[in-house]
Parts: sequence; structure tokens; C-alpha cells
Amino acid sequence: MKKLSTLCFALLVLIACNNSVSETTNEDQIKFENNWKAFEKHHVGGIENKDLDLFLELYADSVKWSPPNWNNNVILGKEELKDAAKNYIDNFENLKFTPGGAIIGEEGAYWAGSTFSDTGNTSTSPDAVRIYGVWSGNHIETGAPFHLKFYVIQQFNEDGKVVVLNEWFDPSSIDDQIAQYLTENN
Repeated sequence: MKKLSTLCFALLVLIACNNSVSETTNEDQIKFENNWKAFEKHHVGGIENKDLDLFLELYADSVKWSPPNWNNNVILGKEELKDAAKNYIDNFENLKFTPGGAIIGEEGAYWAGSTFSDTGNTSTSPDAVRIYGVWSGNHIETGAPFHLKFYVIQQFNEDGKVVVLNEWFDPSSIDDQIAQYLTENN
């Protein structure tokens, strides 16, 4: 019986040691909410309201940006991010972000931390926020409507600024939607 007790205890210790995800705190939850609300206020608010300065307030001067289109994996900075945002602001109207769509049929647009990983690295950090949603609007020149599925990861620093921005979406699908609209309406 003593051997069985020792074996069970050793097994519990082993399981506890292998679980690298720690408990989240109320402070973590508040920080996570502040981070995704900052995205809504600055990133979304800046684009929807055509306020480039508001948009840029979210991003640290040292931000490392991996844009959605393939560019040989060259990491860009704040100036290039500014130019990209300005392009959307200048060429589209009625811009709107609808959060959600991470899991088909379920709610949720903002996620942080990870429980499982192929490398074994897990985290409860509220600083790397995954954001899912759909951008929509109209191309100013043609009036063509568009919808764009959107997924990004934003890494926040201790000052609440984004220091790393990874984006995955297909900007060329907007051109495809504009072309389809023109074909159908001419």
C-alpha cells in the first residue's frame, strides 16, 4: 500500500510539474480587456473615423509589423504601417469592423494565452492578443462594397503599446470584390 501511495504521489507531482500554464489573475483579465479595448479604440476607431493619429497612438515607435501580404518576410515599422492605414482611409468609406468569427457558430473575437502548443510552450499572458473579425466598407472611386476576413496578433508592452503586429488576411480579395462589382454593374 505504501508503494501505491508513493507512486500516486509521484504521478501527481509529475503531472503538476508538466503543466506549465499557470493560473490567471484578475489583474491579467483586466490587462487583457484593456488591450483589446485599446485595439477597438485606436485601431478600429482610427480607421472607422479616418483619424490616422488615433490609429497610430496604439503603436510603439519601435513596432515590428509583419504585413498581411507576402513580402519575403521582411519586418516593417511604424512608417510603413502608417502608409498602409492611410491607404485604407483615403480609398474607402463606410469602414466598419465587426468583431468575431474565430470559431464558426460561436461568439468571441479576442483571445490571449494558450493552453496547448506543438512546442510545449504555453502561456497565460494577456499581452499577446489574437483578434478576429470582418472589415467592410465601400471603395470610394467605384462605390463597390467589400468584406474582408481579418486575423491579427498584437503583442503589447507594459505601457499598453503594440510592439509586434502580425497580420493575416487577403488584401487582394478587395480588388477581386471591386472587379466583380464592376462586372456585375456595368
